[in-house]
Amino acid sequence: MIQFQEIDLKSFLNDYWQKKPLLLRNALPEFETPVSPEELAGLSLEEEIESRIVIQHGKENYELKRGPFSEEDYASLPEQNWTLLVQGCDRLLPEVADILNDFDFLPRWRIDDIMISYAATGGNVGPHFDHYDVFLLQASGQRRWYITSQDCHEDNYIQGVDLRLMQTFKVEEEFVLNPGDILYLPPKVGHHGVALDDQCMTFSVGYRSYRGQELWDSLGDHLSEMSLFKELYYDPQMPTSLNPGEVTKEAALQAKKLLLEKLEDETLLQTWFARFATQLDQSAAQQLPEPLTEEETPALQEFIDALYGEHGLIKDAVCRFAFTEIDGKTQLYINGSIWKDFDAPGEFIQRLANNSFLDQEALSSYLAEQSVQELLFDLWKAQYLIFIE
Repeated sequence: MIQFQEIDLKSFLNDYWQKKPLLLRNALPEFETPVSPEELAGLSLEEEIESRIVIQHGKENYELKRGPFSEEDYASLPEQNWTLLVQGCDRLLPEVADILNDFDFLPRWRIDDIMISYAATGGNVGPHFDHYDVFLLQASGQRRWYITSQDCHEDNYIQGVDLRLMQTFKVEEEFVLNPGDILYLPPKVGHHGVALDDQCMTFSVGYRSYRGQELWDSLGDHLSEMSLFKELYYDPQMPTSLNPGEVTKEAALQAKKLLLEKLEDETLLQTWFARFATQLDQSAAQQLPEPLTEEETPALQEFIDALYGEHGLIKDAVCRFAFTEIDGKTQLYINGSIWKDFDAPGEFIQRLANNSFLDQEALSSYLAEQSVQELLFDLWKAQYLIFIE
């Protein structure tokens, strides 16, 4: 887990999380980047990987380029004042995904992805604010950060620039981050980071943000898909004298009553939200592994025999696992679906959802149970779990 140094975890969660920024010096002592700038650039050449290059030509003159890029693109870059950004690096590189284990003091299903940026001296993406929480881990080199809580609203943007940059940016604090330092920023805090050398790499551990409309639409989809809202609307008491064209307040309140009755169903809400929280975005869904074909799938016993001889199983980095506890039953959710668990023990489902891998020690006390064997086999056939190499 990251080191909070001068405060404890409880203080962070109570006083800082989604409230105010916090600089964490030496949060990951002796941290060394698991990916080089050259390797990051190599990823940006791939068509299926989301990447961008931002070049600053003047104070408010920024150019945004979208990948995939070519070697010729890199050869034409200036010596300074440019930044490469690659999204979803935790889905691409196991060494980057391992970093998420240091953030398990927060729910794993809240994480969006790890974006990695490399910047030449002076490189930056301009002053801006986000609508999500982010931990900015300095992986190599140095970056100077400027932050502000002022004027972080939708109208404060420079016109005519592809990037959503803040027109007014009143610096309140500034920090120079070294490798292993982390700057935590809650939503709607303005920030501007400038590379101080040609070794500057920053890992942005971003957390999902949910707008109310998104939640509302998702709940409606869940109710429709599961056929869970078949109750009929009934009119309020009709007056003897009415306007035939009027929708009355009483009629609207009757509809509200019907909706509130559904919203008060805590089991329904917990099930829906677990599905919502584990849904993949379009980019991630396209990176899901191909399931095994019938010809590639051995018998269950062959899989179990192989598992006893392997180091264990590891999740595909794209997949989102979670569980709920409802009326004493542990339910497994994967990638927005309620997953068939074959009546595996709740304790095992929790362990499966909580950890990025299960080694032999974690599996040994469960492998004799048929329900666990069938669940693991099912996930392996989908390639959501693979053998640890």
